[in-house]
Amino acid sequence: MYLGIDLGTSNSAVVGNDHGKLRHFKTAEGTDVLPSAIMIDRRGGMLVGKRAYDQAAFSPENVAQGFKRLIGTSSPITFASSGRSMSPEEASSEVLKALVAQAHMIAGDFEIDGAVVTIPAAFNQMQSEATMRAAAAAGLTKVALLQEPIAAALASIANSTNKNGQFLVYDLGGGTFDIAIVQSVAGSATVISHAGINMLGGRDFDRALVNSVVRPWLFEQFDIPEDFQRDKEYQRLLRVAQFRAELAKIALSSQLSDRIFADENQIGARDRRGQEIYLDVVVTREQMEALISEDINRSIDLCRKLLAESGYRNEDIDRVVLIGGPSRMPIVRERIGRDLGIRVDLDTDPMTAVAFGAAIFAESRDWAGENATTKNTRGAKVVKGTIDIRYDYPARTSDRLARIRIRAETALENRALRIQADTEEGWTSGQIPLEGLTEIREIPLIKQGENRIRMTVFDDQGVPRPDATAELVIFRAAASATGMPMTHDLAVKVVTGSSGAEQNALTTLVKKGTLLPARGIEHFRAARDLRAGDGTCLDFEVYEQAEGVNDPALNLAVGMIRISSDQLDKGDVIRRGDEVYVDWTVDENGLLKCELQLPSINKSYSSGKMYISAISHKSFENEDGIRFATDSLADAREDVDHLERALGGEVSGDMAKLRDRLIPTLADQNPCAQSRNPRDMMRHGCSTSLFHASQQ
Repeated sequence: MYLGIDLGTSNSAVVGNDHGKLRHFKTAEGTDVLPSAIMIDRRGGMLVGKRAYDQAAFSPENVAQGFKRLIGTSSPITFASSGRSMSPEEASSEVLKALVAQAHMIAGDFEIDGAVVTIPAAFNQMQSEATMRAAAAAGLTKVALLQEPIAAALASIANSTNKNGQFLVYDLGGGTFDIAIVQSVAGSATVISHAGINMLGGRDFDRALVNSVVRPWLFEQFDIPEDFQRDKEYQRLLRVAQFRAELAKIALSSQLSDRIFADENQIGARDRRGQEIYLDVVVTREQMEALISEDINRSIDLCRKLLAESGYRNEDIDRVVLIGGPSRMPIVRERIGRDLGIRVDLDTDPMTAVAFGAAIFAESRDWAGENATTKNTRGAKVVKGTIDIRYDYPARTSDRLARIRIRAETALENRALRIQADTEEGWTSGQIPLEGLTEIREIPLIKQGENRIRMTVFDDQGVPRPDATAELVIFRAAASATGMPMTHDLAVKVVTGSSGAEQNALTTLVKKGTLLPARGIEHFRAARDLRAGDGTCLDFEVYEQAEGVNDPALNLAVGMIRISSDQLDKGDVIRRGDEVYVDWTVDENGLLKCELQLPSINKSYSSGKMYISAISHKSFENEDGIRFATDSLADAREDVDHLERALGGEVSGDMAKLRDRLIPTLADQNPCAQSRNPRDMMRHGCSTSLFHASQQ
C-alpha cells in the first residue's frame, strides 16, 4: 500500500492507495484529521493528536503546537513539567509516527510500498531536508516530498468528471499560504507557476485575535504589566488565551459571535492587586474579519500578481480550489470568488484533499531505486506466433477511454484476419479487420486501478487464433502529475568586478520552475590561489535567491562545499583562474547535491546533501529569538531610512507607515539584546566568494 501524508501546521491526515483504491484513515476518535499537537506530562508520558490538543486548555505549558513553522531551525520545543525538550523535526516525526500507526490500526498489518509527505511550496532547502529526516525517523524508508498545491490539484482533478482545464490552487493553512496555477490535460497535472508566503496562516489569525481583542480586554479588567507575555507568571494565561482564540476563530466560521472563555482555575494566575484572572471575551465575526482583512488582501494581491506574471486573465481559469482549514472562513470564500472573478470549487474537502492527492502521487511513482521516479505511462507487448503482432497502449492514464494500436509485424498477405477487444465488464469492440496498422479507440476503462482488455485475433473462418491472443493491463489513475517544480532560484556566490573593485554577487545555478529531477554542469574559475598546507580554504556557497536580489547578504544561505588546504596532496596548487566544473543534481524532493571537479589537480569533491545543518540552523526561541528579531528590525529600519533619503520627501508618508509597522515590538523592550547583523549570520566560510563566474 502507498501512503499520502499531509503533515500540517495545525492538522494532519493520512490516506492509503491500494492498487488505485483510495482509503482515508480516520483517527481513533473518528475525526478526519489529527491535530498536530504533542503533550508530555510530568511523568514523561506522551500524547499525540486530539488528546494532546484538548489538554492545551488545562496544561498549555506541556503542549506543543505549530512546530511545523519552525522545522529546519534549532528552536527547542519545551515541556515544562517534565523538563523535556525536542526539536521541531523530532516533534514532526512523532506526528508522522501517529499517522502511520493510525493507518495500521484501521487496515491491519501492511507493507508501505512508498510514502509521500506534503510540504508548502514556499519551503526552503533546510525545511525540506528536515522534513525528510523527520520521515526517516518515523520509520518511513521509502519517502518522497510533494508540494501541497500539486497534491491539492490532483485531488481536485480526481473529484472532477472534466479532467481538462486550468485552475488556481489557493492553499491557506495553519502556518503558510501557497498558490499555484495548474493545468490539467486528460487528468495529468502540470504546475505552470506558483508563489507563496511562508508565514501567513491560521496561527497568524489567532495571534491577531489575542493581540487586538484579548489583550485590551485583560488590561481593562485586571492590573497586569504591559509586557506580561515576558513574565513567567503569565505564560499560562497567554497559552490559554491562544488556545481559546483558535477555538473561537473556528466557531466564527459557522456562527456570528462566540466567547473566548476560561475560568480562574484554568488560568491559575493573579494580577498585581491579587485578583484572580479569568477570560470572558465576546468576539464577533465582524471583528475577526476586520482583523484578518489585510492578510486576505495580501493573499489576493499575490494571486493577481501570479496570474498577471504568468500571462493569464481571470477568465482563463476554470476554478479556484480552496485548501486548508482557514479557507473555510466565510470571508475567504466570499472574497476569493468576488475579487478574483473566478468560480470557487466547493466540492473538494479542504481538510483532506492534500492527503488524497499525495496518495495518488505516491502510487504513480516507481520506488525500486534510490529515488522514486515516474512509472512508465506507455506499454507495449509483442505476441509471436505464425503472425507476430505488436500492441502499443497506455499503461497508465487518467482518462476514462483508451486507444490501442495494433501492428502486424509479419506480412499478412491476403489473409482476412480480424481482431476484437473485450473488457472484463462486457464491453466489446466487435471484430475489426486486421491490417498492417489498426487502431481500436474509445475503449472504456470502467475501474480505477487495473483494467484488463483481452485482444483476440480471428481467422477468415471466424476461429480464434490462440497464438495471436493477448491480455493487456491498463491502469486508470485518479489523476497524475509530471512532478515538482523548483519553487525558487538556487544561486552560487561569485566574485565580480575588476581587480581592486571586486564584490560578491550571485549567479543562478538552478532556475525557479525547473521541473524536477534536474541536472546540469556549470563552469567557474577559482578566484584566488589555494596551496596544500597554506591554512586557507576555497568555499563554494549556495543560496536561495529572491527574485531580482543579487546581493548574497540579502539571500538565504543553504549550504556549501569547503575545500581546505589540508585536503590537498603535497605539491597541489589551485591557482587563480583555474577551471572549476560543478556537476549538480536536484532530486525529485528539491534537494541539491554538487560535485566540484578541478582538472588542474585531477580531483573532485562531493557535497553529499548540500544543506549543512550546523551552519544554517538557528534558534528563534527565548533570547536567541529576541536577538534575531531585534537585529532584523534594525536592518529593516535602516533600509527604510536609506530608501527615504534616496527617493525624497514624496514618499515620506509611505515610509512613516512602514515605520509604524516596525515598532513597538517585543524585541524593542529587551535591553539585553546584543546587536548582531542577521545578514552576517547568513554568511559562512570566507568573507568573500572564492569563485569567479566563467567567461566562457
